[in-house]
Amino acid sequence: MNAENPNSPWTLRLEPRKWQIAALEKWKSRRRGVVSVVTGGGKTFFAEMCMLYFRHEYPRARFIVLVPTLTLIDQWFVSLHEEIGIPKDEIACFSSQEKASQPKVVNLLVLNTARKLVSQIADEKDVFLVVDEVHRAGSPANALALKIQPKAALGLSATPEREYDNGFETHIVPALGDIIYRYDYTQAYSDGVITPFELLNVKVQFLPDEAERYRALSQRAALEMRHLGHQRSSEERLKRLLQVRATVSATAATRIPVAAKLVEIHRGKRTIVFHERVSAGNTILGILNKREHLATIYHSKIGPAIRRDNLRLYRKGIFDVLVTCRALDEGMNVPETTVAIIASSTASHRQRIQRLGRVLRPALGKKNAMIYTIYATSQEARRLRQEERDLLGIISISWLRGFKIKNG
Repeated sequence: MNAENPNSPWTLRLEPRKWQIAALEKWKSRRRGVVSVVTGGGKTFFAEMCMLYFRHEYPRARFIVLVPTLTLIDQWFVSLHEEIGIPKDEIACFSSQEKASQPKVVNLLVLNTARKLVSQIADEKDVFLVVDEVHRAGSPANALALKIQPKAALGLSATPEREYDNGFETHIVPALGDIIYRYDYTQAYSDGVITPFELLNVKVQFLPDEAERYRALSQRAALEMRHLGHQRSSEERLKRLLQVRATVSATAATRIPVAAKLVEIHRGKRTIVFHERVSAGNTILGILNKREHLATIYHSKIGPAIRRDNLRLYRKGIFDVLVTCRALDEGMNVPETTVAIIASSTASHRQRIQRLGRVLRPALGKKNAMIYTIYATSQEARRLRQEERDLLGIISISWLRGFKIKNG
C-alpha cells in the first residue's frame, strides 16, 4: 500500500459530542489554537475530527503528532487505528525505542526525538501539527520541536498553562495559537461526559523503621529550612532531603498489600493500579497473579510491542487489572475502567488530575467510578483535605483505614 494513500478509508467510528462539534467550528475558522479539555473529555477524538477535516481539504496531507512520552505514542497508535480506521502501515513512530525507516501519513514523535527530526518529516508537505499534553512543549528544549511552519496546528491539554514559567506564552502561543476553547470538569459533569465518581482515601501506617527514617528526614529538612537565605547550599540540601523523604513515603511497604486487597474487593471489575516504582508494580502484579486475577502491567521498561499488546488486551477486557508505574499518567483511554487505585503518588496537582481522568470516561453500563488513594503521611492528608474542600457538595468522599478494609 502507498504509505500516503489519499483513498485510505479514514472515518469517525464514534458520535462526536456537542463540545467537540462546537470546538471544531472554532478551530476550523483559523486552523490554529489550543483546546483545554478536562482529562477524560475526549480530546484525542477531537483531534482526530480535526485531522479528518484537514485531510478532506488536503488529500495528500502529512500529520505530525508530538507527545511527551512513549505511553502516548502507544495510546495514539491504538486510537488512530481503532477510532478512525487508519491502517497501521500508514502510521510511523519515532522515539528513543523505535524509529520508522521513513515518514508516513501520520507520524507520532516523542518530543525529545522530535527536536531533531520534525523538520525532516515536515519536508515541505501540507502538514497538520498536533501537540498533545501541550504544556510539556513549553520548555526551551522541547520548543525546538515546534520550529516548523505547518498549514494547521492544534495543541491539547487539560492544563495547558505552565505552572512555573511563561513557556506557554513564550513558546506555545507563537507556534500554535491562543487557547480557543475550554471544557472543564463542571461542564463535562453536567453534560454526562464524565462519570459520577466517589473518592475513597485510605490511610496506611509506616513500618517502625520507615516511620523513624521519615521522622529523621523531616527533622533534618526543618533544620535546613531555617538555614535558607543564610547558606548557599541549604536549598540544594533541602531539595535532596525532601526527595529522599518522598521516596520513603512512596515505597512504604504497607501500600502494596492494601492495594492488592482493594483489587480483591473489586474482583472482576476493570481496575487500574498506579504506583511510583516499577519494582513495587511488579510485586503487586505478582500478588494478583498468585490470587488468579487477570492482571498485566505497563511501564516504560517494557519493550514497545509488549507494552502496546498489554494495553490493547486490557482495553479489550482480556485482562481486568492493569498495574502501571507513572507511564499511564498521561493519555490512557479505557472508558470501561471503573476502579482506580492510587497506591502511591507525588505532590503534583497535574498528576492528580491526570490520574483521576483515567477512570472518569463514561462507557455503556458504567454508572459510577471509584478512586482509592492510599496515603501514609500528614502532607498527603493535607492535600486530600484541600481536595475535599474543593469538591464539597459535588461528590462523595470517604476516609478509611487500610487494615479495616473489608470485602463489600
